[in-house]
Amino acid sequence: MFTVLPGTLPEYELERRLADANAAVVMKIGRHLPKIRRACERAGCLDRAIYVERGTMTNAAVMKLTDKLDMTAPYFAIVLVPGWEERA
Repeated sequence: MFTVLPGTLPEYELERRLADANAAVVMKIGRHLPKIRRACERAGCLDRAIYVERGTMTNAAVMKLTDKLDMTAPYFAIVLVPGWEERA
């Protein structure tokens, strides 16, 4: 199942929905990045989560969420959680 989630959800709800999803996109990151990172870790998907900032601009940043060392993000950044392990 592919799920689109707002980063504004309560942490426990993010964790639950990430755990239930095969793949997900978390939108509206902003000040919610630390909470999203914790939810990914507890849901078991932190190792495959990808952080995307300014994805359509020349100054875009794309990296593994584990490589994002600071806890600041623009509001419209996203976290992608691919479902690669489910591929045939």
